[in-house]
Amino acid sequence: MLPLVALVGTAALFATYWDDAWHTDIGRDSATIPPHLLLYGSVAVVGVGVVAWGVAALRATRSVGVVLRHRPLLLAGLGGTLTLTSAPIDAAWHSAFGRDSVLWSPPHMLGVFGTLALVTGVLLGSGHGRGTGWALSAAGALVLGCTAVPVLEFETDVPQFDEVLYLPVLIAGTLVAVAVIRAAVPGPLPVARAVVGYVVVRLAVTAGLVALGRSSPDLPVAVLGLALVELPFRLTATRLAAGAAGVAATSWLAAATGLTSVPARAVATTAVPVIVVFALSLLATARAPRRPGPALLVLPIAVMLVATWARPASAHDPGQGRPIAPVTLTAISDGQGTLAATVSAATPAAGTANSSAPTAHACTRLVPRRLVARRAGETVTGVLRATDGCAFSGRLRVAPTGRWFVYAEFHDASRADVEAWVPLDASRPGSVTERRELYVPSGGNANDAAAEQIAVGAALYALGLALLGFLLTQVRRVARTLAVPAPATATEKDHRST
Repeated sequence: MLPLVALVGTAALFATYWDDAWHTDIGRDSATIPPHLLLYGSVAVVGVGVVAWGVAALRATRSVGVVLRHRPLLLAGLGGTLTLTSAPIDAAWHSAFGRDSVLWSPPHMLGVFGTLALVTGVLLGSGHGRGTGWALSAAGALVLGCTAVPVLEFETDVPQFDEVLYLPVLIAGTLVAVAVIRAAVPGPLPVARAVVGYVVVRLAVTAGLVALGRSSPDLPVAVLGLALVELPFRLTATRLAAGAAGVAATSWLAAATGLTSVPARAVATTAVPVIVVFALSLLATARAPRRPGPALLVLPIAVMLVATWARPASAHDPGQGRPIAPVTLTAISDGQGTLAATVSAATPAAGTANSSAPTAHACTRLVPRRLVARRAGETVTGVLRATDGCAFSGRLRVAPTGRWFVYAEFHDASRADVEAWVPLDASRPGSVTERRELYVPSGGNANDAAAEQIAVGAALYALGLALLGFLLTQVRRVARTLAVPAPATATEKDHRST
């Protein structure tokens, strides 16, 4: 079972980054695009394995109650169920509420929590000290990969929230990974092995995306510092502080040297106090709590609450709705923050009788509204004007900090709002020309979130956090079991008496 999870889970992690790149480069597409098929196909394969595990347990025990009390199996089953059901929940979410933050939308994060629980359940169920060595290390790398997924959009230069949040979210996730890996992966230096495995997988992901001609993520430098938890500190709290400080230091270094898309000033906001706390912990003389496990929930809960109420972005767009007409959108960057865009709309063919056909969507049916650039929750607007022929153009100024999403917004003949967009890097000179569809944004406006959306989102986050709490409880149970010395055998007792 564990080798299957290691191999198929790696494919799922690749599919996650592929899906992000697909939506960045192409936009919203059908539910049957290759990344979706690979992602949910991978989860389904592992799910079948978990079902087989449950059936085997039921046949062996002849008791449903006993099977349900097998906590690793229950954890894996709940995780797989939530992961698979997050897809239809996500579709219903966007249909009801329109565009919002992409990865941190509640249905997506429910899938992240579910995947982490699925992998952890299988890992705990494998039994500490049993299983193929490479598979155990690979599963540890997958645990780290799951907990690092929430910062994926920061590392692929499509941030949906303030970039100051990048490092606290990364630290929160990696500390959860440490708790799981140290309890469930046997052998020396389990966290360091997981870090190495994760870096190898991420490099393979980057190579695959480059081969496919898709946008690729930053190099996985930030997690290297997590290996500091393996230093032989006496207190668990000091180990955790060392891991957090290591992640903070490597993230800050990567940002300062341009190896990551997140600005160094945003990383420093968290990195400096975390490193200071670690330094103070080395000087502290008081004993740390014997059971620091529950404290690991504090930072993830705080981060998720921030994500629930934080201002959502409207880019990398999950809000694409019904297509209206094809357009050609050209965007140009001067590398210093000036972005210009031109939109060429289709003209009606001679003798066209059906004015509602996409090819008959003349520019006379479009009223330019504005040009918009969006990044990390920030929105910059400019004027969009009609020019000669069936074309529109506009210009605006943004901070030259990376990839922005440039939108051309219109009213059409029915006075409905329509739009099209392309991604453009404002930090370097260049241009992009894409054939896009004008579309009506789906659902409502997420910037005016209704009470219903907040309630549903909070409920989904609560469900995910409850699963995380159950996961950490099982990890603590395993850790306590390993900490209790095994009873001495009769031979050992006789040996001691002599």
